Amino acid sequence: MVRVNTQKRLKAGLRPFDIRYDLLPLADLIELTFQPELDLTANPIVSEMRDLARAGPLLWIFDASFRVLSPFLRGYVWVAEGQLVGNVSLTRENQQHSLWSISNVAVHPDFRGRGIARQLMKAAIQEAKQKGAQWVILEVQTDNAPARQLYQELGFQVYDTVAELSLPAGKYRERWPTPTLALRERYPKDWPRVYELLRVATPEAVQKVRPILSSNYRLTIRRRLARWLDNLLYLRQSQEWLLEENGQVVALLQVTGQYTKAAHHIQIHVHPDHRGIIEEELLASGLDWLSRFPEREVVSTVSTSHPEALQAFLKSGFRTLRLLDQMALHLRHPEE
Repeated sequence: MVRVNTQKRLKAGLRPFDIRYDLLPLADLIELTFQPELDLTANPIVSEMRDLARAGPLLWIFDASFRVLSPFLRGYVWVAEGQLVGNVSLTRENQQHSLWSISNVAVHPDFRGRGIARQLMKAAIQEAKQKGAQWVILEVQTDNAPARQLYQELGFQVYDTVAELSLPAGKYRERWPTPTLALRERYPKDWPRVYELLRVATPEAVQKVRPILSSNYRLTIRRRLARWLDNLLYLRQSQEWLLEENGQVVALLQVTGQYTKAAHHIQIHVHPDHRGIIEEELLASGLDWLSRFPEREVVSTVSTSHPEALQAFLKSGFRTLRLLDQMALHLRHPEE
């Protein structure tokens, strides 16, 4: 039973999420609604939410800087029959307030078919619009027809489809061909060419929603220090390599190795003119580097707009956990 843990919060219907009262019942609802997905992706969010809920009255001091709590600090819940039976989370995605994301859209199975999800979505969209959002984005499993239909009826359109991929622990220690690509470490001065690579490698539909900003790729001293502290705090190591041809960056390899039980991560970006040629060797280079870390699952997210990369991952033993449609709603304001 997903009970709200205070009588003051039992008023039926829609209201804003309140972290002091709603975190524990929300954890129960998320577990009930998304358990198969959580198991599939080994997502520890429910246990982490419950651990944090034990802070009780101290929860009011937490803010969006906390990695676990940030997706839940803003949003709406639906209460019925003394239960928290619905939720939608709303998160600001950039400093300009122009891009917001919706997540954790959940309705208790016993209360579905009553329009609760639609009302939660409308409330979140309206708040994002009031905050100056130009776009609201979300992800939904490609095979979740009811949710896709709801989002489409609200005006959302697919701008990309991505595959979440996983390689079981230990598989990357198998014998790989010796990498032969002349990769080199990325340096701060490389940012203009990294920016150009990602600009040409990212589909226009994605850039319309998530613009490729040069400022995001400048490795300032502050940004490098923040990354170093982040790696130190979470006991991990991140590395980036570039592949060049005639002075042009044609590929970027990004790898994060974990010393904790978290999964390793690998990502590749390839210039369109070089696709279908180097993806397998890029991946082999990343997996070879990960062999120095404890045996852990390796995960990646690959856009279906780069089928050569997706094929390379599958050929290397990765399996597809989920296909996700990334959807966006453009909010038009009165002055437009």
